This record gives sequence, structure tokens and C-alpha cells, in this order.
Amino acid sequence: MSAARIIDVPPDDYHKLPGLSSSIATTLIQRSPMHAHVEKEPTKEMDRGAAIHHLVLGAGKRMAPLPFDNWRTKAAQESREKARAAGMVPLTHVEHTEYTTAAERISERLREAGIELSGRSEVAIEWYEGDVQCRCMMDHVDLERGEVTELKVTGDANPERMERHVETMGYRIQAAAYIRALIALRPTLMGRVSYRFAFAEPDPPYALYAPYPDAMFLESGERDWLRAVEMWRSCMRNNRWPHYQHHQSISRPQWALRREGYTNDE
Repeated sequence: MSAARIIDVPPDDYHKLPGLSSSIATTLIQRSPMHAHVEKEPTKEMDRGAAIHHLVLGAGKRMAPLPFDNWRTKAAQESREKARAAGMVPLTHVEHTEYTTAAERISERLREAGIELSGRSEVAIEWYEGDVQCRCMMDHVDLERGEVTELKVTGDANPERMERHVETMGYRIQAAAYIRALIALRPTLMGRVSYRFAFAEPDPPYALYAPYPDAMFLESGERDWLRAVEMWRSCMRNNRWPHYQHHQSISRPQWALRREGYTNDE
């Protein structure tokens, strides 16, 4: 890794910057380079997460509370698109009220869990993995102590469910990339970075699950991050973004066969 720097940009401008991010890396690993080369359209869940992030962290995408109950009318839709074009998160007044309440309760849950947001929020870092330009935007980080907190708004933060959700979302790759970015920025933090998730429910009772990733989680995440770096390097060098390449036979999954009583010997 080479020297890193903090980039002072708003979230919308950050996402337009060149370079490999953890979300792109996750798509490279879990889907294909072609999928990673396509920009995602915003969803209601993404808007909700962005709004609550802004309210809890005090930074991030600005909100645009609009005087509509829903988006059904032409006037509402036009106002929504204007807000998006201005880099803001459009919200109906009902959504704005709900998300403000959720943010207040989530902030209380964070304090109860001993999570103090005393550092900086929405910190963008640029660094290089060899000749590959990389970037990340951390939800919250204390640059002196090396403490990273990633707030994830989710409908169900039940620990038993979250393990599968975290695996599906590839959050191990994000954790590894963010730790590498922070160490590139502050080499003295090598071996001392603390990374913590804060999975928060946006509906009553606004429950919170705030685990630390273990060593296996981070080790596998770093392996996949470095694999994504190599894939990105190849795609950029050749200007080629292939889709699914392995056209093999398809079979029943082992879990389905076990459910129907088959054994490995059959």
C-alpha cells in the first residue's frame, strides 16, 4: 500500500470518483465485473439508510423533506427528481417524521452500547494498492484512536439473522478494505484498528446489534479484497468487463438433498 489522503467531498461527488471501492469489490467477487461496472439506481431502503445516517451522524447526503404524503402525483414525482438531481435524498413529510424519530432512538441505543461518535463522520479516504487507485467513505472514525464504526440500517438486526445477512452483503470485504485504508493513512495504527458494526432497526423498538468482527472474518475479507484488486486491475488494463464465465452443469444444492432425505452416498 502507498500513502493515503483524506478527500473532502460530499457523498454524491465521492461516488463519482474513479477507483475501486469496497462495494464495487463485493460485486466483483459475488457477481461479475460487468455488474460492478453498472451504477445502481436508488431504492427506498437506500434513501431511508441515507436519511438516518445523516440524522445520526450529522453528515452525509442532505435531505429534502417535501410536502407530499406519497409519490403518486406528477407534482410529487417531479419534485422528487429535482431533489435527486441536486444530490439530496427526497422524503415525504411522513418519511421525514418517521426517520427523525428513528434516528433519535438509534442515537440513544448507540450511547447505551458505549458507542461514542466523538470522531469524524463520512470520512473519504483515497489510497493505492500497488498501481490500483482505491477509495472508501467511513461512516464514523476516530483517526487518533483508530476506531471505526459502521452504521447499518436494517429491518431485522437479530444476531441469528445477521450472520447470514453480513455474509450475503460481503461486509467482510468492506471491513478489510477500510482497515487497510486507515492503516495506509495512519501507519502507526497497524495492529491497533478497532472496527465495529452497528446494525440498527429503524422501527420500534429500534433494537441495536453492535458486534466486532473476529480474526477469521477479517482474514477472509482481506483475501477477497486483494482478489478484487487483481480483478479490477485486469479489467482496467484491458478495458474488458466480462459477465458470468463458468458455464458448467447445474445440480440440486446439498441442503435441498439433505432436506429430502438423501445422503452423500446416494
